[in-house]
Amino acid sequence: MKDALKASLKRLERLVQIRDTYVDAAEAGVKQAERELRGLEAAEREVAGNIQQVQAGIAYLNKATGHDVQVDDRYIQALSRQRKQLQQLVEKAADNLEHRRREWTEAMREQKIAAKLQERRLHQWEREDDTAQQKSQDDDAIARYVRTRREK
Repeated sequence: MKDALKASLKRLERLVQIRDTYVDAAEAGVKQAERELRGLEAAEREVAGNIQQVQAGIAYLNKATGHDVQVDDRYIQALSRQRKQLQQLVEKAADNLEHRRREWTEAMREQKIAAKLQERRLHQWEREDDTAQQKSQDDDAIARYVRTRREK
């Protein structure tokens, strides 16, 4: 029984190490998803700012030809399409971030469960080891008592 518990403890220790690795990987995934989301949001804000600048430039043109306005309008349309694409990517990145956070939370929960199980098994092993030692000491004490009684 003692050897089986020792082997169980070693397996649990390895399981805890694996769970730690999963947690670290999940945390890295969350950080990567956060960076991706922030980058996309910054790009979307930049495109929105460019659209506003071009619109403001058109509004303040004193001598604009029809061709200049058309070129600026096409540029605004292209920026608007780019902004819509970026908004879709931002939504996907936000969903990905939420998914990664759920994975991280689940990995941390599983890590805690494995650590608690390992702790319980360690305490069980220690109790059984203490019991075996006490039994051995009791057996030794009884054997000495019996020897001394025989010698008398």
